[in-house]
Amino acid sequence: MRIRSITIGQVIPFLNRNETTLSYLQEKLENFTNFNNEIINQFDDSNILVDTKRVCSQPIFSYDNKLFYEKNLQETLFDISEQLGFLQAIFKDYDIDYFACCMMLANQIQELGIFEKLLLNEVPQFIKNSENFFTSLPLASTETGINISAIKSSAKIIKKLSEPDPFNNLRFCVSSNVKPNVPFFPAAYHLSEKPGFSLALEMADVIIDVIDSSTTFKDVQDNLLMKFNEIYDELTKISIKAGRKFNIEFKGVDFSPAPYPIIEKSIGTAIEKLGIEYFGANGTLTGIALINNSIPIDKENIIGFSGFMQPVLEDYIISKRLSENKFNIDSLLLYSTICGTGLDVVPLPGDITEKELFYILLDLCTLSVRLNKPLTARLMPIPGKFAGDDIEFNFEYFAPSKVIEFRRLTSEQKNDIFNRNEKNLKFL
Repeated sequence: MRIRSITIGQVIPFLNRNETTLSYLQEKLENFTNFNNEIINQFDDSNILVDTKRVCSQPIFSYDNKLFYEKNLQETLFDISEQLGFLQAIFKDYDIDYFACCMMLANQIQELGIFEKLLLNEVPQFIKNSENFFTSLPLASTETGINISAIKSSAKIIKKLSEPDPFNNLRFCVSSNVKPNVPFFPAAYHLSEKPGFSLALEMADVIIDVIDSSTTFKDVQDNLLMKFNEIYDELTKISIKAGRKFNIEFKGVDFSPAPYPIIEKSIGTAIEKLGIEYFGANGTLTGIALINNSIPIDKENIIGFSGFMQPVLEDYIISKRLSENKFNIDSLLLYSTICGTGLDVVPLPGDITEKELFYILLDLCTLSVRLNKPLTARLMPIPGKFAGDDIEFNFEYFAPSKVIEFRRLTSEQKNDIFNRNEKNLKFL
């Protein structure tokens, strides 16, 4: 097991002069550096390694200051892009690896006006100009329903990010029902004035070890629950103490067992060791449920997704089974009814249309809203590639695989959901 990230949330004064922003953040970042050094040393003493240190902030766009943003639209968009680059440089000076914030909150998007649409049109450029910046667009919540206009904007963002380099979509996701202080990127954001931190875990290997030492499904669940409680107790003890010392509130641990792309750290390996013939076969959903139901979600400091993760390209066995055509988009949507994160780093044909992306995102949001659970979609169209084509990225966290199959749209309908002028969908 490793800690994938220590993610600190801090409100940032967007659209101020660089000197003002630096002055506001300098003392805070010095405190974060000291905090990171101390808590990492404490984790090291417990033989727990930390991969990355991250910062997330409040949404870039807030309706509280909408009039200020709209005074000079083009100048505002330019200033946002410049400040993201400036923040990236500041964080690098303080040994922060990555920075994230969402564009705007789903419950604040009453409708997409001209400013919102132009802001979202700039998202691909924001990402391409800042290599360590991640962002998300919350599209839906159980309380407010689904913003259909925002889904259309998201499909456009995904298409623009895919060309010329599809890897850019690694740093963008859409989300639904995701609360603040999730430590996993790109969905992370922060709202409260007081800084806080949370932990993301990489621990598919822990699940594999428990399954190997268990004989029945009951043993697996009991032993997983026991192991997760041990991990929880150790991490929270260290985190609460460090948080108090540096006045950074400990928000919690996301118990989603993130994988790493080797067999020994693959959540797909864990599923198959449960007795499922292969990831994607009938029975996979049961395996996911067994793992998911062993996560002690009733604990005070368990937050975020805290569920089964299926990041396709980040998992060796899941990537391998995709290359063997063992599952498709519909399979992943089915598993999303139980899993924690939804459709993550899914390679799609490069010629997928905005409309086809729209309907995939719409289905994911519908699951999230109807089941009242957090889900995200990080979709990666691959230019020049078609379903079944081999793909491989020069990236430590990705395994080789193939482009996934999905059901293509076959006709142009003028009165379908995509073409109608409806802006929101709320279930009765």
